[in-house]
Amino acid sequence: MEHKLRYAWWFVLAGLVIFAIWKLFLPHGASAYVQKTDTSREIIVYVAGAVEKPGLVHLAPDARLADALKQVSPLVEANLDSMNPAEKLKDGQKVNVPYKTLAPAPGSTVVGNPANTSVGTAPVTNPTSAATPTPPAAPAGGLININTAGAAELDKLSGVGPVLAERIIQYRTEHGPFAKSEDLKNVSGIGDKTYDKMAAQVSVSP
Repeated sequence: MEHKLRYAWWFVLAGLVIFAIWKLFLPHGASAYVQKTDTSREIIVYVAGAVEKPGLVHLAPDARLADALKQVSPLVEANLDSMNPAEKLKDGQKVNVPYKTLAPAPGSTVVGNPANTSVGTAPVTNPTSAATPTPPAAPAGGLININTAGAAELDKLSGVGPVLAERIIQYRTEHGPFAKSEDLKNVSGIGDKTYDKMAAQVSVSP
């Protein structure tokens, strides 16, 4: 009986030693699980707008807006001054990088100025020819590709000012490239008459 009791004490002592080693040196419990989960976790955000590579971006849980912008390469036309690069991002968040609003040069005339009550109507220089207006000529240098043109180029189209140029870019960002030039009519503010003024000036290509 005494022999068995001695073995029992040795067994208990060995168990206490093993427990002490596990407690002191090995990660365990809820804290170790949380630590492992946090280090392997990531967030995914969607970046669109004035960037070269719009789409999903995989980032660390503590990522900032500046980290996302590095991966999508903002365009020259991007208005980064209106954004906060230190903003902390959340999983599933959508980030829209805005375009710069181009101001007209001093002394220049902007076609389609919002302050003008006749937005989208061509000026009539000869009253006798008002009944049969001639189509506007294409801009110097060829047609403007509405799938790649920036705000400055779109502003050159007849009937399009800075506001409509931004709407065209916004529509292209949200719905993808234009399949045909007539799709411009889907942009808010461009009706049949406005489209007829620019139809001879635009082209569509990927």
